[in-house]
Amino acid sequence: MKLKLTIFLIVAGLLAVNVFGQKTDAKPDVKAPAPPPALPAVKDIIDKYVQAIGGRAAIEEIQSRYMKGTVTLSPMGVNGTVEAYAAAPDKSYQKLTLAGLGEFIEGFDGTTAWSVNPLQGNRDKTGDELTQTKLTANFYREINLDKLYPKMEVKGVEKVGDRDAYVVVATPAGLDPQTFYFDKESGLLVREDATMISPQGKMAVKTFSDDFRAVDGVKMPFKIRAVMPQFEIQTTLTEIKNKVKFDNAIFTKPKE
Repeated sequence: MKLKLTIFLIVAGLLAVNVFGQKTDAKPDVKAPAPPPALPAVKDIIDKYVQAIGGRAAIEEIQSRYMKGTVTLSPMGVNGTVEAYAAAPDKSYQKLTLAGLGEFIEGFDGTTAWSVNPLQGNRDKTGDELTQTKLTANFYREINLDKLYPKMEVKGVEKVGDRDAYVVVATPAGLDPQTFYFDKESGLLVREDATMISPQGKMAVKTFSDDFRAVDGVKMPFKIRAVMPQFEIQTTLTEIKNKVKFDNAIFTKPKE
């Protein structure tokens, strides 16, 4: 979900067993370690994920989306609200309002990526920051992972909370690799590790998704937690509407 990545970029701009047996005279019975279980192919993991969230047909029926919710920054104790619009194939708009700080707005019209906030004013994104925005703004990212990330490798199985997840390292063109964690049982994407780019530099972000609910036949996370070196962001979505109509001018950079 592109919303979670954008929120974290906005906030980033504000801050900177060993086991010993008993000794015996007998020769120890040394057994070769069991081989690791075979891992599924990347395609199988991605196919299961697409089916888990509702299937390609259901996803492609949706061409626009509106979301709103609340955010909490810890340990600072700052609260706020978030509102977002998105449209196929790659338009996005997010407004984060933080108590005592004001409004932080990010937009992408398919060509120009821009931001407006009290700290940096009105600016365009360029270079890697623009490349990153193009990646995250893709409306059908979930069903185009193989195209957006030309190199994908299954690296193993790790725990996400108390559940096993397949670890997939995915490298997009021109950007650093990301790591996806797909729940073995449900197939859902429950964690993403990425290097986010902002005017202040690069920042490692671990994103955890939870409380998946179906909206028009497509499952989406309503709770998203981002962990960064100095703080965490908890986003709780209160409303998601698909197939909504709105003025596409909202994606256009405002005049200075």
